Amino acid sequence: MGPGGFVDANSSLLIVIATGLAVVVLVAVIILLVNVRGLRKPFREMATLHAERGTAESLEELLKGVDENREFIRGHAEDIKMILERLDGCLSSIGLVKYNAFDDIGGMQSYSLCIMTRGKNGYILTNLVGRNSTRGYALDIGEGTPSRELSDEERQAFDIALKSAGA
Repeated sequence: MGPGGFVDANSSLLIVIATGLAVVVLVAVIILLVNVRGLRKPFREMATLHAERGTAESLEELLKGVDENREFIRGHAEDIKMILERLDGCLSSIGLVKYNAFDDIGGMQSYSLCIMTRGKNGYILTNLVGRNSTRGYALDIGEGTPSRELSDEERQAFDIALKSAGA
């Protein structure tokens, strides 16, 4: 069977494939046209302004907008700086480990919770739950150093919090 025979034998399949490709190309062209139209809008607005007011006035208007943006950023620079300084003091790194502290109680009810700032200052709170009693402990963390030796679970919570801080 020659090439002509193959086309004759599979013409329906080839028509379906060609139609599918045409639909895909049509969708891609429509998406591209929408994107290009969105890119042209600011230039069209500038061209309209140029046509209405001329080169000098349209350039003045554009530079006025640039100056307004610059002043807005300058005006808020101190606010942004203050916000960033406050964020340094926020408790933002967290590590939690749940476990069974005693053999007579199940359900992973005991926990160690480590919360720290970006400066690695914070606390580890440990709550040990038993059948007849519950005990809670808190220890300080200053600049990444706990105030006492950590248990295995507290160390895990501390390590998780360090990882969440990007350390």
